[in-house]
Amino acid sequence: MTATGRIAIKNVGRAHADFLLRVPGESSLGSYHYEPLDTKLAHGAKPKHVIQLGIYSDLLTETQGRAPNSLHVRLGTDETVLLPMRDFHYYLAGAKRRFESFVDNLPSKTVGQPCKACELCRWRDRCEGEWEEADHLNLVARITGGQIEKLNAAGITTVAELGALAAATRVRGIQPATLERLRGQARLQNLKRQDGEVRWEILTPDAGKGFERLPQPDLGDLFFDMEGDPLINGGLEYLFGFTYEENGHAVFKPFWGHTRSEEKSAFEAAMDFIAARLKAFPEAHIYHYAAYEETAIKRLAMAHGTREVEVDNLLRGKKLVDLYKVVREGIQISEPGYSIKNLEVFYMPPREGEVSNAAESVVMYEHWRKLQDPELLAKIEDYNRVDCISTLKLRDWLLILRPTHLSWFAGNAPDVEEAERTVDRHAAEQRMVATIAELMKCSEAEQSFRELVGQLLARVS
Repeated sequence: MTATGRIAIKNVGRAHADFLLRVPGESSLGSYHYEPLDTKLAHGAKPKHVIQLGIYSDLLTETQGRAPNSLHVRLGTDETVLLPMRDFHYYLAGAKRRFESFVDNLPSKTVGQPCKACELCRWRDRCEGEWEEADHLNLVARITGGQIEKLNAAGITTVAELGALAAATRVRGIQPATLERLRGQARLQNLKRQDGEVRWEILTPDAGKGFERLPQPDLGDLFFDMEGDPLINGGLEYLFGFTYEENGHAVFKPFWGHTRSEEKSAFEAAMDFIAARLKAFPEAHIYHYAAYEETAIKRLAMAHGTREVEVDNLLRGKKLVDLYKVVREGIQISEPGYSIKNLEVFYMPPREGEVSNAAESVVMYEHWRKLQDPELLAKIEDYNRVDCISTLKLRDWLLILRPTHLSWFAGNAPDVEEAERTVDRHAAEQRMVATIAELMKCSEAEQSFRELVGQLLARVS
């Protein structure tokens, strides 16, 4: 027991510690009793936290002869949420009865199903081993649970069976085009398991989709990737990385921001960099993989009330190119997933370095926030740089695969009316900047709400 009256009751091996808080109140232990506290990286208390703490409460009740009055959750925001037991007693009792009923009537055989908790589950290796041994359909990339149920109802239970389906086969509840995609995916994955060779196939093109989303390459093209930390309250986009080609070499340009105000400055600098690049290279585009970057810059423009014109121009001009859509609609690959890391087997050697995915970059950034070790930031920056280079190499690989008879993506041609609207939006933003600058001549305590007032005034002026 510590001097503060806390004792650790377990360590689950994932850097989450649970504690007992010694509080006043009679129990079989004396003139005090204990209440459970659990630490979480989440930004808010969740029902599953109540369930976990409710189990601790039951154990404590047996040990100390009385129930705790409260449950405590220490969040990743450093806030502690107090949950009165009286508010959750009946809910917890009902959940306990349902669980005990389930345990009392367990099926003779169960099969694990993939879910969002797999990455943290202690049984992950066992489940994956069972899936591989059973050749389970959930090994097929981009298959859904509902599709697996429909395939099972039709007597198709393995990857091999799905890959071997005759082209004319129909499955109730699955559209023929969807079934053909699943069949082709299973066949490619099955072939790789047999001989270890990676494969790709070009899909039958739909107008305006797949490879027709690719614009003609331009010397000014940018390849964009962002790093964010969801564990910070409200999230923080702390790194905007760009790669571009210059004199035959790949150049990397990062923009960092470690506080909310620095995030705003980094976002502004990144958007200004894009705008300057597009002014110098009007036919250039900004390539990224999946929706994160586009969604993030929209959110940042609204949250900070800045560079809205630049973001609007990118969207109206169709300057953002999501290569995931090109891949998803244009090809099938023999890999078990369609992340950019899966695709790299086709165009670059395996990665090296301590950071290999986005989750690891978040963990390392959290370590940096505590230790302030510049080497940690250097490792994150290197990971981001490789992501940007991978995006460039992916674009170049797709250009090699692209059927020559297809049309290039042309984007939207600017018109006179749109140019006038752009001038008006620029003027509105300048008014907002000037208004906020005047309002911010105040104490630090008043700055946050004065900035919001400035944004509102600028929009109605």
